[in-house]
Amino acid sequence: MPRPERPSDADYYERDRVELVSQGDLFRDVPLAYPMPADELLVDEASGGRRFLTGPLAFGPAMLITPSCSVGAQGAAGYGHPVRTLVPVIPLAQLIDQGVVKETALADLRRFDHLINYMYLPPLDINELDFSMPESAALLYMPVTLHHAFLEGQRVSQLAYRGAQQLQRKLVWFYSGWLEDNLDAFDPPMD
Repeated sequence: MPRPERPSDADYYERDRVELVSQGDLFRDVPLAYPMPADELLVDEASGGRRFLTGPLAFGPAMLITPSCSVGAQGAAGYGHPVRTLVPVIPLAQLIDQGVVKETALADLRRFDHLINYMYLPPLDINELDFSMPESAALLYMPVTLHHAFLEGQRVSQLAYRGAQQLQRKLVWFYSGWLEDNLDAFDPPMD
């Protein structure tokens, strides 16, 4: 059976598809991970022993993977809770330089998006927001959970229907090991 191809670059992004944040939204300047390794673990005894990691944080683009139905309030307008899960979006050139992705895999990654732990993202340029992202990969294996306040005013784009469909397909593959071969037959719930 032939490998399923990913959607074309032109089918990945659109602006302002829905007002509320939704799965597949791209954000700039958000924390990409927790401090690793932490400089220090602080324990606040006055507040019952809450613990805090201190250390440098890397900021950059990230993609929301929290399901849209989980974000919206049930039976009311707005958001149901402030918890968001995102995955870092890293330029492919950086992943190749670090030896994470092999240069020999690039042609297949661009055509098939065939690596289970990553989602290929074509370049994105939004002049009015002064935002540019080279071809990149969303690191599906490295989620970070943040409060919604980190995302306010940072959304730069949303995945268009085919891009969101590809994200759903990749998440199903990543979490279950099952890959739908026919993207046209794959009809996950959207928004």
